[in-house]
Parts: sequence; structure tokens; C-alpha cells
Amino acid sequence: MLREAKPNNIQHNKFMVLLKGAGKVPTEVWTGSTNISDGGIHGQTNVGHWVRDKDVAEEFRVYWELLSKDPGAKRGDDRPAANRKNKEHRTAVEELHETPTSIADVPPGVTTIFSPRGGSVVLDMYAKMVDDAERHSCITLAFGISDVFKNLLGDNTPRSPIAFFLLEKEDKPNPRSKKRFVGLNAANNVYKAWGSYLREPLFQWTRETNAGALKLNKHVSYIHSKFLLMDPLSKDPIVVTGSANFSKASTNDNDENMLVIRGDQRVADIYFTEFNRLFYHYYFRSIQETTRRLAEDQKRTRDQQSLFLEENDGWIKKYKRGSLKRKRVEIFAQMEGLA
Repeated sequence: MLREAKPNNIQHNKFMVLLKGAGKVPTEVWTGSTNISDGGIHGQTNVGHWVRDKDVAEEFRVYWELLSKDPGAKRGDDRPAANRKNKEHRTAVEELHETPTSIADVPPGVTTIFSPRGGSVVLDMYAKMVDDAERHSCITLAFGISDVFKNLLGDNTPRSPIAFFLLEKEDKPNPRSKKRFVGLNAANNVYKAWGSYLREPLFQWTRETNAGALKLNKHVSYIHSKFLLMDPLSKDPIVVTGSANFSKASTNDNDENMLVIRGDQRVADIYFTEFNRLFYHYYFRSIQETTRRLAEDQKRTRDQQSLFLEENDGWIKKYKRGSLKRKRVEIFAQMEGLA
């Protein structure tokens, strides 16, 4: 007896196509990470990206027409039938248009990438964008760091390009997992912040809440954005943004869409500003959460460090070569002006 397959792929897209005139011509697209819900709009970090480009709008329309036929496995299909239907769906998506498989293949302008699709080349390309940046990269991750990223960045050193990761939760070992945990940190020139909840004593002064406590969202309370920035302050920045979570499931199984925007410094500036706003808001909270777990003697050592401005040049030591403070200054000191 064949075992019934239970489809676990997700219709995870969030996009709208504007059709104009009697001919219903696609002219504009709104897409991004935002679920059209109270939680998506009011509860989490999210992105909505408005594209006024007829060619891009037409690609989204064709993709929508494909999805409207409800392709892929259905509940009740046996496993061979489910596998066949899912393969046919991936092939149909891949045949919509040619998709870049390397950074060098990404043309200037806006490129659409739709899922599901077979293989890992697209996810590998995203990971290389983080790892191969000339100066620095940024990425938001709602559901942890994929092994594809860890495998590439795991051999990085403090001299490698700096990478900033904004996570929904702290990346730490899972006691139930038998897989070896690979942690990325300052030794790999990777700095992380994650959604965190302020507790005492600050909690009593500025009362905290989150989307989970407000029952706006069930799975993600803080970071739901999905975007990646490669060298955002250069003359050739790359922005990747959309609905996919930079994971194998989002690439191979789910219905997803991404925009890859190359060479648009204005777009990169907007995303970089938003990333910094979020990263340093949650970086403070992440440090506060980590400090709570320190031993009492470690806490006392930290408490002895002055929080006030120093009246001599002692503060310069905090900007020694290799420190995060120094690296942050260098990011802006080395930024390239407008072409």
C-alpha cells in the first residue's frame, strides 16, 4: 500500500500586480515580506517594495497565472504522484525566465527570482553575496542561519569583510539536535543581533511587549524581513528582497518571489538605513539579554566601566584596530560617493 504524501510546501508569496486599462496591462508590482494582516503590518519588522516597471510587472503576472492553477502536490496524492507534480511545478517556474546563478550573472537593474525551483544554485548565490562582499554585507533572517551560509563564512577571519546578521532568535546550539553546531561570531568578522525582550530593571521604566504577547503573530515576534545587502555603500550595490527566508525550503519547496536589484544606490541607501535602524535597536537588547546570563563577577566588571564621556583621550582605546567600533567607522569612512 502506498503511503499518502502530506504536502508541506507553503504558499508564502506576498505580492500584488496592478493591471491598468481595458487591456489589463500589468504596470506595477507591490511585493516584499509583509503579510497582509495586523501582525504583518503592526507587529513585526517587514518590507514592502513598490516597483513601477512594466517588464517586472509582466513577469509577476505570468507567475501569478501559473500559481492560479494550483500546481504541485495535493493532499491525498501518494508519494510518487506528489514527487512528480512537485517536480513539474519546479520545472514550470524555472522555465518562466532565465535566472542568474552567480553574482557575475546578475545584470544591472531589477531581476526577479521565483520559487520553487530545483537545486541550490540560487541559495548558494545569496550566501556568496554575503561571503564575497568587498567590504561588508547585511542580512535579515527570520528562521535561523542556513548551513549554506555557515559553511561559507565559517572559515572567515577578523580580516574578512564584515557581515551583520539580524535574527529573530539567538543562534545557539539545539540540545535536541545531533548535528554539530557551527557558531559565527566576531572571530569570523560576523556580528549578530536578534529579537530580544528587555527585562528588569529597564523593563520597569520602559515597559516592553512584542507581537507574540499581543497575539498578533504566532511564530515570529520581531524580525520577519527577508533582505540581503552586498556592499550597500559601494557604486555597485546589490539588494535582494522579497518573501523567501534564505533557506532550502524557501528555494526548493515554497511559492516565493525575490527581487535582485543591482547598481541602484538610492535603493541600497534606503535598505541600509532601515537595516541599521533595526540592527542597533536590537543589538542593545541582545547585549542586555546576554549580560543577564553572565556570572556575578563578570557583571561587576562590566558595571565598573564608565557609561559617561571621558575627559581625556582614553576613549580612543575603544576604537583600536579590530574593534567593532573601529570597523563601523571604517564602513562609512570608505563609502564611495555618487557616480
